[in-house]
Amino acid sequence: MAKTGQVYKRTTITLPLHDYEVLRFVAFKRGTSVAGVIRGMVQELLEDEEDIRDGLNALQEKEETLDWDTFKREYLGL
Repeated sequence: MAKTGQVYKRTTITLPLHDYEVLRFVAFKRGTSVAGVIRGMVQELLEDEEDIRDGLNALQEKEETLDWDTFKREYLGL
């Protein structure tokens, strides 16, 4: 599974058949389970949300307002 010592909570989701089949194919190609693919997707989503939250907090802490291009360049390195 993942890191030793972590506490896990079981959950159940219902997906359209086509989505499940695509996930199953992705899992097969990656050599993992459907649950492993979903866990990875959830982790990526949570990390993205954390990055967005951090970026918004940084904007609030700055005295001047930044436009989107400046924010991307200074905080995201894009």
